[in-house]
Amino acid sequence: MASANSNAKAETKNGNYKDQNNNIENINNNSNKVNKEIKQKLKYELPSDYKYEVHKCICDRPQKVFECGRCHHYFHGRVSELCKVHPRDCFLMDFCSCPYCFTSTTNVMESSLSLEQVRKIEEAQLPDDSDDF
Repeated sequence: MASANSNAKAETKNGNYKDQNNNIENINNNSNKVNKEIKQKLKYELPSDYKYEVHKCICDRPQKVFECGRCHHYFHGRVSELCKVHPRDCFLMDFCSCPYCFTSTTNVMESSLSLEQVRKIEEAQLPDDSDDF
């Protein structure tokens, strides 16, 4: 029982504790100091020139109508682009060039026409030589 009492601490009037060697210890102040030190260690400030960019995945982007600037044909689909989130993914149905004249996608631009309007243009009958104007 003497060993149990030797490790015990007696509380004083101020909320401090005395151990067997009459060393006074303030539990509250020590815990506050420890918390402040931990917060300072965990706090990390980013440099002022740090730029955080969130890259959006473009893999599931919708199909659109495009017009070739060289041959002026319309086509529907997606132009091949590199996704920054999935750089190794390749979609085989994406266009790398115009399907009609094989010019690069730098000459291909998004059209203001809808797919239905393009279908009407493609299915329209062209006048033949026998028509009179």
